[in-house]
Amino acid sequence: MKKMLLLALVVAGGLVGYSYFLNAPPASADERALSELEHQFGAASQSMMQASRSTGASGLDATADVEAARLKVRRLESDLQQLKPRLTSDASRQRADRLAEKIRAFRAATD
Repeated sequence: MKKMLLLALVVAGGLVGYSYFLNAPPASADERALSELEHQFGAASQSMMQASRSTGASGLDATADVEAARLKVRRLESDLQQLKPRLTSDASRQRADRLAEKIRAFRAATD
């Protein structure tokens, strides 16, 4: 019984440590804004894929959904360009560069 309780405590401690260290929120407001841009880009990419699938599978006209995703990515690109000069850490700058590359690839594939 004591071993099971100890095992449960170790597992609970491991889960808390995992969620705290690996999913810790960004420290600065600019890093939080970058995280939000990354999240919004993921949502726009997913929206674009769903529109493409629905067009191919059912033959429905999804041009409005595709155009909405394109416009969102263009706005994200503009917001990222405004945010980049304010980023202070090298890790944040690298994340911003990776996001900018993803946005360029998205626009090259969809424009």
